[in-house]
Amino acid sequence: MPLLVWLLTMFSFSTDMMSSVETSRFIVPLLTFFLPGLSAGEIELWHGVIRKCAHVTEYFILAMFLYRSLKFEHPDLVDAKLRTIVFVVLVALMDELHQGFTASRTASLADVGYDGLGGLLALWLITTYEGRHLRPHPIL
Repeated sequence: MPLLVWLLTMFSFSTDMMSSVETSRFIVPLLTFFLPGLSAGEIELWHGVIRKCAHVTEYFILAMFLYRSLKFEHPDLVDAKLRTIVFVVLVALMDELHQGFTASRTASLADVGYDGLGGLLALWLITTYEGRHLRPHPIL
């Protein structure tokens, strides 16, 4: 159920509601408040950085939910991780396709890269955690 709710949430993020123009309405005032010395160009740069970090975070969460679901169906952890990253990239591609048909959004393969990075970071964290908890004693 959390996976389904998150996918629906992600779909809503893909609409005009979260376009650059819309997010600038709250991100730019926050940046201006917390960093008053920034120029307009610097504010725009940081607005973009925050939006790209949102891509990474969004797909990080997706990968966590998806892997959690898959590992119970597929006890082979490598298989579950492979299925997770393939699904994450497919969702990222579908998301960009959807944005291509949305009036104030544009599709970008670079964003698929950011999305995939979020999924890979989640799987790296999971692998690190599992590795530490499955080993009975340290390697050294």
